[in-house]
Amino acid sequence: MNYKKIFMVMALAAFAVFAQAQVLDVFISDATGSPTNVRNAPNGKVVAHLNPTSGIMIGVESPKNGWWKITDNYYSDPDKDFEDEYLKGSTTGYWIHHSVLAVATRNYGGETLRLRKSPSSRAQAVYSFNEEIMLRPLEVKGDWVKVKTTDGKHTGWIEAEWLCGNSVTNCC
Repeated sequence: MNYKKIFMVMALAAFAVFAQAQVLDVFISDATGSPTNVRNAPNGKVVAHLNPTSGIMIGVESPKNGWWKITDNYYSDPDKDFEDEYLKGSTTGYWIHHSVLAVATRNYGGETLRLRKSPSSRAQAVYSFNEEIMLRPLEVKGDWVKVKTTDGKHTGWIEAEWLCGNSVTNCC
């Protein structure tokens, strides 16, 4: 038996399990009022448009230079009684810019939340708030999400457990 080969196969399998992209649930929050573009690559060809007023919910992963890859090819549209809709027209995946994505905070009891300088509860707080607000997701690292306030004034890391990607209800 070649134990070296067996070890390598087991190590690669373990890496594949732990290296999976982290999915974040978000909703569309596009202030332009025009249809939200979905592209076939970061800054690529527009392959679909989403209605910006309906609070469409999607899962995203693998952020790249401000663009998020939409997981699978479906989304939920609250204007259609939560029926899943499907994206079509791309063989390379679907991408959407972070500036039209949002998550809401889950501090429904007025808890004080902090955006931190790095993804650690010991990191310096760069912004504190105790009201529910919307944030734009920028990056994911473990159980932490790097976000920007919708006014663009504050950027920092927050624990994912304090975020809700549902546009029509809280995530209790």
